[in-house]
Amino acid sequence: MKRGISTIVVALIILVIVVAAIAGYGWLRPTTSTTTYTPTTLEEKAYQEGSLTIYGVMDTTDFVQWVQPAFVAQYPWASGMIHYVGKSPSDIATSALSEYMAGHVTADLLIDTLGSMESALLAGVAQNYTNPMINLMNYSTGTYDSNGLWTIGFGLPIVVIYNTVLVSPSQVPTDWQNLTNSMWNGKIVIDSPKTLNVAGSVFAHLYPILGNASWTTLMHGIAANNPIKTTSAGDSFTDVASGQASIGIGLINDYLAGKAQTPPVNVSIAWIPPVTSLPVPCALCANATHPNFAKLFLNWFASGSGQYSIANTGRVPSCAAIAGFTILAGVLPPGTSIVAAAFNNPDYYVNPTKWGDTFTSIFG
Repeated sequence: MKRGISTIVVALIILVIVVAAIAGYGWLRPTTSTTTYTPTTLEEKAYQEGSLTIYGVMDTTDFVQWVQPAFVAQYPWASGMIHYVGKSPSDIATSALSEYMAGHVTADLLIDTLGSMESALLAGVAQNYTNPMINLMNYSTGTYDSNGLWTIGFGLPIVVIYNTVLVSPSQVPTDWQNLTNSMWNGKIVIDSPKTLNVAGSVFAHLYPILGNASWTTLMHGIAANNPIKTTSAGDSFTDVASGQASIGIGLINDYLAGKAQTPPVNVSIAWIPPVTSLPVPCALCANATHPNFAKLFLNWFASGSGQYSIANTGRVPSCAAIAGFTILAGVLPPGTSIVAAAFNNPDYYVNPTKWGDTFTSIFG
C-alpha cells in the first residue's frame, strides 16, 4: 500500500516537473500577435509613405508661403514631408523625362504648363489618375484630361502687357494684328514660341480661328518686328517693367504681383480677344515612389481649400466659382469669357514636336 502511494507521489512530481518545463519554454503562455496594421484610407497610406516630391512651375516662394501651409493645416502630420522643387516649364518636362528614361524617378507629381510637358506625357512620364474632386467640384471640360493623364491645377490668363511710360493709351493694341505694326520693331517681348508655353499656346489658339493663310501672315508679321525672346513669361514681364521692351505677351499673375509692389510697376494690361488661359495642370508621375501621398495632394489641390491657396498666390484657380470672386474680381472686364489656350486646336497637344518646329521656322 505504501509502495503504491509512493508511486503515485513520484508520478505527480514528474508531472509537475514536465508542466513546469513546458511553461518555461512558453508553450503555455498566451500567444502575442505579430500582425501589423495595414493602412486602408488614402490618408493613412500617404502618412506611411512619409514624403512627397513635387516639380512645379509655381515660384517656390509662393508655394511655400501659401500652398504648403494650407495643405499642412488640413494634414498637420505632413509638416516637413513636402519637398517642392521650382523649375521652369521646359526644365520640368526635361527632368521628368530624363528620370523616367533612366528608371530613377525622383518626382512624385508635376505641376507644369500643359504645352511644355505634353511631349513628356506622351512619352509615358505620367500614370492615369481620375481625381474624385472633378465631379464633386463640377469642373468644366478643359480643366482636366478625360483619360486621367493630367488633372486639376490652375490657369494663367494670357494678356498683352505694356509699359505705361513708353506706350500711350492710343497705342495700346486692341487685337493681335496690332502686334505686326512696325512701331513695335525691336520693342516687343515674348517667351520663345517654340517652348510651347505662353506665346506658343495663344498663337496655336489663333490658328483654327484665322485659318492657315491668315495665321501664317500674322506670325511672320510679328516675327518681322524682331521680338525679344525670353525663356518665360515672367522674364517678359520683367523686360516690360524695366523698359527694355515696350510691350509684350504675359500673364495676369505677374501683372498682379507687380502692381502689389511698393511702388507699383509702370505696367498695365490689355485683354485681347479671344482671351485665353494657359492650362497648368498636375500629373502623377509613373513609377512614383510616393503615389498615395501624391494622390492625396492632388485631391486637396482640386478642393476648395487648395483652389483658395492658388488664388492667394495671384494665380487663377481652375474652379470658376472661386476664381470669379477672388483673383479675377475687378480685374476681368464684365462679360469677358476665358477659355483654355489651344483647346480649340487639339493637334497642338497631340503633335507638340510639329508645332515646336513650326514656331522655330518662323521665330527661330
